[in-house]
Amino acid sequence: MTVPTLRTTRLILRALNEGDLDDVVRYCSDYQVSRWLVPVAHPYTRADAEEFLAMDRAGEIGRLWMIIRDGALIGAVSTGKELGYWLAPQAWGQGVMTEAAAAAVDHTFENDDLSVMRSSHFVGNHGSRRVLEKLGFVDVGGHVHFSNARQANVPGRSMELSRDSWAARNHG
Repeated sequence: MTVPTLRTTRLILRALNEGDLDDVVRYCSDYQVSRWLVPVAHPYTRADAEEFLAMDRAGEIGRLWMIIRDGALIGAVSTGKELGYWLAPQAWGQGVMTEAAAAAVDHTFENDDLSVMRSSHFVGNHGSRRVLEKLGFVDVGGHVHFSNARQANVPGRSMELSRDSWAARNHG
């Protein structure tokens, strides 16, 4: 799936390319990152990153953007079955993911016939929950996902953002 380059105040969101894989490996192999993601294994290897690139090129992820700040890759955000994202630990707590995810959500609602966007977070991932709440997502219940990094079932919270709530926030 072709993704357009998006620009925000501080960020550039662009398509994944082969030159990004070393950065993807560096950040996704950090347990501080991988422990909060469902599909990411720990340790995360170059082969895992190459599979990620192949999945993206095959359209299996949905729209995937790499987050660039000051010329450096610091994370990723995608809108596919769910809004998903990860961010390098040195960028946590700076509003970066809220800014990047807002751009991805806006682009998706503006270009797709979608009535509800879904996302989720593991219980205990307060930063991720805050991002979703700032975007207008509401908690719709609990679930359990198998975490590849933790090799365990981990409780999570399912969250949703309706098109109407998104439109009211952006155009209200």
